[in-house]
Amino acid sequence: KITRIRTLMTYLPALKKTLYVCLVAVCAVSFDSCYSFTGASVPPHWKSIALPLFDDESNFGQPALREKITSSLIGKFQQDNTLAIGDRATASVELKGTITAIEADQPIAVAQGTQASRLQLTLHASVTLYDNSLKKQAWTKSFTATGNYAPSGGFSERDLGLQQAIDKLGDDVLLETLSAW
Repeated sequence: KITRIRTLMTYLPALKKTLYVCLVAVCAVSFDSCYSFTGASVPPHWKSIALPLFDDESNFGQPALREKITSSLIGKFQQDNTLAIGDRATASVELKGTITAIEADQPIAVAQGTQASRLQLTLHASVTLYDNSLKKQAWTKSFTATGNYAPSGGFSERDLGLQQAIDKLGDDVLLETLSAW
């Protein structure tokens, strides 16, 4: 009898871990099936979104900047799939944006001496979401997004920092659209 108890005692910690993992998995599956985090907070009459080309008042000197930001936003909304991409005439809501400023080459890390080892680019945009169905503004907000890059790479490296900022801006605008109306 003592041998059986000792055998049971050696397996008890592993049994506890297994039961705990199973309990966590069951809770996670139950929680996931009850709640949805995408599209749960948009008004029911919002079915599609128009994303016209952003305006550019930044004087940054990159001609394709408007297209890059707008394209990134379209990709984010398509990937999320809560709102269909539509045209301005028929969309439930319309997202209008303006690139207000871009600050580049801001040192954020310094190597030996006074040489910057990392630079930061900051993208500022003003965005308005208009509810076409209710004929009213849902929200207006200023966004700031950053991207970091190495100074040694020149313009190509700075473009990577700009792309990081554009991606972050798209994430922030998507989140604001789906949750803060």
